[in-house]
Amino acid sequence: MKLNTLIIWTLFAVPLVGFSQNEGATLSKKEQRKNRPAYTGITMGVSYSNFRDLATSPLIYSGGQIHFGLSTLKLDRQREAENGFSYTFGNYASTFNDHSAISTVKTFSFYYSQLYEFKKLSSEKLNVKIGGLFNATGNIRINESLENNGFGFEMFPTLFGSIKVTKGISRTVDKQKKFLFIKYTLKQKTRDLAFRLNVGLVNSTYRNGFVYSGQSDILNEATVLDHYQFKVFSGFRMGTVLDYTVSLKNKNKMQFSYIWDAYRTGGDLDRFEMAHHILKLTFLFNTNNR
Repeated sequence: MKLNTLIIWTLFAVPLVGFSQNEGATLSKKEQRKNRPAYTGITMGVSYSNFRDLATSPLIYSGGQIHFGLSTLKLDRQREAENGFSYTFGNYASTFNDHSAISTVKTFSFYYSQLYEFKKLSSEKLNVKIGGLFNATGNIRINESLENNGFGFEMFPTLFGSIKVTKGISRTVDKQKKFLFIKYTLKQKTRDLAFRLNVGLVNSTYRNGFVYSGQSDILNEATVLDHYQFKVFSGFRMGTVLDYTVSLKNKNKMQFSYIWDAYRTGGDLDRFEMAHHILKLTFLFNTNNR
């Protein structure tokens, strides 16, 4: 607990470090914010995920899903701010002893992120940023084979500590190439490759205990979230993001990403575990034309 507290206070101090490093800049903070490129992102992709809910079944469910997202992004070398929403839906299947079961799952996430350049680790072609991410992820699950416990819902609000490393891999000059007898030219192109690590510092859960059936149905006073509990510093969560970003001639960008996100609740007999592997394409539309 003491280690988590220390890391959290360090995380909140990051903005002060980031701003103090830019004191020598010729532009004021207001001018920097105004000149910082801003984008609106539209995302589509696919996901392969699996989960296990020991409160209702020890079986592992897995399957492919469709992924969508919307976001806003402001970034330059010194600072990066992003907030958005993502939605993933699909069927998860489990087969055991010739018995198959289907769980329809809808996963939604709201997130907000702030990153600041860490100059001591950065160089001309390597940009290192540190900061934090708040992500609230929820699942709605329907599994008819579980009968009275067929409906499941849980929330995972998480405060992460984050580090992001971006390397410029741009082509700065035109290059003449030849394949067999065919000559062609590779034009200049601005490209970046980035890797981000998110480690959960404050892991929280909002979830029913074992099992999902509360007492309200017995009392003829049905309550959707009967006996749900909110727990702080409970469970574990970690994720990574690998981005390949290409700048287009019209100042927009196109980004290819692979995301891994894994989390579990605390407890033993009623533990819930889930992992997502997401491949996505994001179109970033420049909104300030800079």
